[in-house]
Amino acid sequence: MDQQTLCQAIKAQYESLPKQVRQAASFVLDNPQEVAVMSMREQARLAGIPPSTMTRLAKRLGLTGYDDIRAIFVNAVRAKGYEYGSRVPALVEMKQKVGETSLLLDLANTTTDHIQALCRDDNLAAMVRAAEILSGARNIYCLGLRSSFPVAFHFCHVASYFKNNVHLVEGAGESGIMALMRSMGPKDALLVCSLSPYSRRTVALTRYLSQQKVKIVALSDNASSPVARLACEAILVKKKTASFFDTLTPAFMVSELLVALMAATSKVDVRALVSQTEEKLWAMGEWWSVD
Repeated sequence: MDQQTLCQAIKAQYESLPKQVRQAASFVLDNPQEVAVMSMREQARLAGIPPSTMTRLAKRLGLTGYDDIRAIFVNAVRAKGYEYGSRVPALVEMKQKVGETSLLLDLANTTTDHIQALCRDDNLAAMVRAAEILSGARNIYCLGLRSSFPVAFHFCHVASYFKNNVHLVEGAGESGIMALMRSMGPKDALLVCSLSPYSRRTVALTRYLSQQKVKIVALSDNASSPVARLACEAILVKKKTASFFDTLTPAFMVSELLVALMAATSKVDVRALVSQTEEKLWAMGEWWSVD
């Protein structure tokens, strides 16, 4: 049974299901990503029902247990992992039809439209609130794995010019994971970037920090994404283009806007701090000079 067949079976039985089992069915239909990445107990908690109800739903569908439902959704997510490959022929066909220059213009214009969408009032308001959360945090942790890592790195790198409480969560040697085990709580904030397909490790770490009452600012592509659902503030970016891969440019733009706003609203002498950082970098020989 694939995901589409399973969902059709749930819809067919929906009206005849007991009330709590119907809640479980609604959760499965409305939250396919969470079904794939969260444990049964976590899903039951979000649905507001006992874990045993999830098992009851599975048995009503003729399955052995809820793990069978999760496996179907996991397989669907894995299949989507090949989405990039499936988009290559369309990219090649478009180039053959319109030529190289028109293809480049289409890609650039689509990305420009995505950036322009960030200027909507709701997105601007979300960024203002997010900057306030980050500025008021005791420590800011930056998390982004796989393709999202450069966005988290960029925010941490630029913000570190004037803030000494910004920390990048890196995966090398699990050092980042160890950092998250230290005393973190309501006074700290996490800036997390996660775009579909969502990294399982990113979701797990974000969920852990949410349980520690860390304030979460999420950069994501969907309001129902696992990290957006956990966030105090979520900023949504568009990412699809005619290319076989998704653009990170809007997410980079948000990271830069957040740092700029934090600098502009800071109560410390940002100019002096940035100048001191630059002087130290020159003294260390980090930048090339002809002198």
